[in-house]
Amino acid sequence: MGYFLKAKSTGIPTASGTTAERSTAPEKGTFRFNEDTSRMEYYDGTAFRSVTPQGSLAMGIDTATGNGSTTTFTNFFTTAPADVKNVIVVVGNVVQEPTQGYTVSGRDITFTSAPPNTHRIYAFVGFDSTTTSVLS
Repeated sequence: MGYFLKAKSTGIPTASGTTAERSTAPEKGTFRFNEDTSRMEYYDGTAFRSVTPQGSLAMGIDTATGNGSTTTFTNFFTTAPADVKNVIVVVGNVVQEPTQGYTVSGRDITFTSAPPNTHRIYAFVGFDSTTTSVLS
């Protein structure tokens, strides 16, 4: 059985150092604070990765209009999302639930029922870029 100690108001110190001071043979799961980047990082067995996502998001909106009969909109997305949960889809100002209200295959979106005639369909895209990156 392991024990976890915590300090009420001061926190728990963790290993820290510069990028150059990283272990040459770290164990998988090693956590440390990188003084060069001012970020927590961990070793995943292959590379050190930042605990916090980095970079900026290039957000966008893809749109179409419902006609009451079409359920599949071919090439709806400008760029294929990596996962159905990486987009926010709205039909007629109602947010749709991924896999329940729609599915995604490549650049195509398929709704479980046809969006009503004249209802605007739009998707907020660009959430694919929040994966942690390999740190040098």
